[in-house]
Amino acid sequence: MNNKKAIEGFENEKDFVKKLNSNKSHKYWKILVKNNNKDLFFIRIKGQKLCIPINKKISPKADVYIAKINISKNELLKKNFYLEENGKLDVSKFIPQTGISIKMRNTNYQIDKCSVDKFFYRFHSRELFAGATIYSKNVVDFKKNHKKLISSETNWKKMAEYFSKQELKDIDENTEFNEHHKRIFKLIQKFSYHKIKAETLKSTKILNSLYKGIEEFDEPYCAHWLLINDSLTQKIPKDITVTKGSTHGGEIDPTVVFKPKLS
Repeated sequence: MNNKKAIEGFENEKDFVKKLNSNKSHKYWKILVKNNNKDLFFIRIKGQKLCIPINKKISPKADVYIAKINISKNELLKKNFYLEENGKLDVSKFIPQTGISIKMRNTNYQIDKCSVDKFFYRFHSRELFAGATIYSKNVVDFKKNHKKLISSETNWKKMAEYFSKQELKDIDENTEFNEHHKRIFKLIQKFSYHKIKAETLKSTKILNSLYKGIEEFDEPYCAHWLLINDSLTQKIPKDITVTKGSTHGGEIDPTVVFKPKLS
């Protein structure tokens, strides 16, 4: 089968829900549900959900799941086959292990923007998070690194110890940053990206955290399935890139961004 025939053409999660709910013979139903799917429907997830390890509500890994819904054909047609979580729809009879993380058309990935709390859960180091998110390009921005360390819940002394860069201990609010600091910060950031990637790729727990959220979210909000290149799979991509997220000039909290490399 050629590429064009394989592409389903889903625009987004809403489009996915409408198409699957209007076509109960679709191949994805056969993969996810072994028995009669007459009263089963895909539901689009709305809002943030509790991430158990950090005890905060964040975006879950799943975008949609299947639930048993009591709905008339007329009402379903009125909704144009689109069902989403809301106060009126009873989704309590959800089907476990049917959560899907949907990768958008033309991107085929869903990046993970990791906050300091989630990063510490994954990697057990606030200094490594600070090293990855530090300003390292323009000397004029280096004073913002004081705030970066505060956001990361660490300090220059701990950074000096973690990265074996004793000169970091001398940095304070009065420091006049220069090209020497730039070289140090670039080395720290490069080391951090490399270490984060290496630790991620050798850890099933971290990879599951990035892509599936299993053991982090209650059902049905963990993604047991990934929709990648219009194929439904449980396999996790084998490579990633690691960068820091934009903070819009320091206006928002720093993040470490994970993006899968897809073949």
